[in-house]
Amino acid sequence: MSWFDAAPQFLLAVALLFIPGLAVALAARLRGFRLAATAPGISVSIVAISAIAAPFAGISWSLVPVLAVTIIVAALAWVLSAVIARKSENATAAEPAPAKRGLLAASVTAVLLAAFLIFRRLVAAIGTPEAFSQTFDNVFHLNAIRYILDTGSGSSLTLNAMTGAASYPAAWHDLVSLLVSAGGSGIPEAVNIINIVVAALVWPLGCIFLAQTIWGSRPAVLVSAGVLSAAFGAFPISLLDFGVLYPNFLAVALLPLVLAITLDVIGLSQVRGISRVIAGLVLLAVLPGLALAHPSAAMAWIAMMAPPAVYVYARFAVRTLTSTRGRKRVVAAASFTVVAVAAVVLVRVLWNAVRPPAEAAFWPPVESTGQAIGEVIASSAIGRPVAWAVLLLTVIGLYVTIRSGRQLWLLGTYAVVAFLFIVVSSFPADDFRSFWTGIWYNDPPRLAALLPMVTIPFACRGAVVVWDLVVRGVTEAPGILRRNASARGGQADGTGSVQPGTYLVAAGLVAVLALGFATQRGNVRQAQDSMAGSYRLSEDSPLVSSDELELIDRLPDEVPADAVMIGNPYNGSSLAYALADRRLVQLHILSAIPDGTAPLLNGPVPSKDDPAVCPTVEKLNIEYILDFGHREVHGRDSGYKGLDSLIASGMATLEDSEGDAKLYKLQLCGN
Repeated sequence: MSWFDAAPQFLLAVALLFIPGLAVALAARLRGFRLAATAPGISVSIVAISAIAAPFAGISWSLVPVLAVTIIVAALAWVLSAVIARKSENATAAEPAPAKRGLLAASVTAVLLAAFLIFRRLVAAIGTPEAFSQTFDNVFHLNAIRYILDTGSGSSLTLNAMTGAASYPAAWHDLVSLLVSAGGSGIPEAVNIINIVVAALVWPLGCIFLAQTIWGSRPAVLVSAGVLSAAFGAFPISLLDFGVLYPNFLAVALLPLVLAITLDVIGLSQVRGISRVIAGLVLLAVLPGLALAHPSAAMAWIAMMAPPAVYVYARFAVRTLTSTRGRKRVVAAASFTVVAVAAVVLVRVLWNAVRPPAEAAFWPPVESTGQAIGEVIASSAIGRPVAWAVLLLTVIGLYVTIRSGRQLWLLGTYAVVAFLFIVVSSFPADDFRSFWTGIWYNDPPRLAALLPMVTIPFACRGAVVVWDLVVRGVTEAPGILRRNASARGGQADGTGSVQPGTYLVAAGLVAVLALGFATQRGNVRQAQDSMAGSYRLSEDSPLVSSDELELIDRLPDEVPADAVMIGNPYNGSSLAYALADRRLVQLHILSAIPDGTAPLLNGPVPSKDDPAVCPTVEKLNIEYILDFGHREVHGRDSGYKGLDSLIASGMATLEDSEGDAKLYKLQLCGN
């Protein structure tokens, strides 16, 4: 399949990510850019919630429960928005006016530029639609999609039953499984298509929406935010390379729009057009999707919103206390204290509760504190080349923000994310580090992915300052029409009747091209090259080699659909489940080993009709060995010597082979 052939799948992926949310957002009377930006956040919530609800309703996972939940939520949104609009004059006054042509053009330009820049990077890195990441976690992610399709349940409450563990956030897997079932594509193709749509559309829309919310609706703000959303190696590329961390990737892509909606709710948005009550309801609609994509993103939302929330709370408290006297002031002071203490306690409880087991958060620090601080400022985490253009614009933006006194709370959000990254990257692996960053598995790339979100607003502010200087230079330079000359319809300096707008449009095009060129250099290119290495299939690929993939492709013709194979999950053999729909005993590298199968995997070799083994073999219908040797994805040898012993003892006969990859038929327990 070529990327052109995948065009219908891309359209279906866009529909899955936008149509449910658009239906609800339209019912809630959202308009303008806010309508498009919030749609995917609502859609993810609808998909994830419908996947949880479907088993309780006795419905198999498909588009049907998604459609049902969409209709219910849209109807509820329509009723609530109608009631709020009737009761609130502010809500009526806040209805957005039709977008001006300049803003509409800027919005479309910003999104298209970002989509193009990100799309070309990811397509070049992935290679072909069928390629898949040759990394450790991909065994779980690809097999989890097949598990959803097989069981008919995409619930976050049941997905991790595949490994014998507890619940797992399934929003990303639900989206991909819907694309596979509705579009008929293979699992790797669906994975790549969903990821590209999320990276090239959902993420830029959120970044532009966030920048607009903070700085207002200016074309320069929109376009610069769009270009800058594609200017970082840390996200979206990094999380599609390292791990791979697909659920975390989806959650981080949703974060900017969730932050922007929250700013609407607490009254810090610079864009009118929505009542704070409606904004609160929209926030409630997107938070489930964020949490069910990955809970760590919900905790990142809390951490990043703490400074603006404290700012608004303190401002309101001071105003209230200074405008009241006597007993009312005492009551108000007591109320504010109780609310503050309750909020701190709630955050502390969540901070301790929403985190992986300590043994899973084992990642060590990777650099010195000085390096980490420098990488925050230079947008070069982790160990990537300095993004010079982004660095310059960020410094300008920081300076102008501090000097102007506007949106100073944003400095607090920037400091919070910078602190978390510095701690995880450079602090000793002790209790202090685990307290602050254990939520993110003490994993530097996960927190590096948050840095673009707080850097883009400042870099965007810097880009607008530079643009304003360009405009001033263009309109005031000798030989170019001044604004007052244009207003009089006259001529200036013998340049004829050319309008200043012509020069500004030309300058704008040059500025956009320059920004795009300057931000698409070493930092992003290195991230693309690294990702490309993870997706390339070769004879020595770390997870599944070209020979192994050829053998996997033949399995549907050689292994009955109800037969089960045994193999070493570390060497990629478990991916036969996702790629060929043929099941193995362990569907993930970290899956629990079923009772009674340990002798098969680790020895000692059982007898042909061993009563300690045969009941399990017969119950699970284990009939084959898929032998991909001892070359494992993490470069180690995890044992599984029992498979070698079964083959060496003559209890398995060779059925097919491709290079060193072999399929054996077990001669055990009557097989």
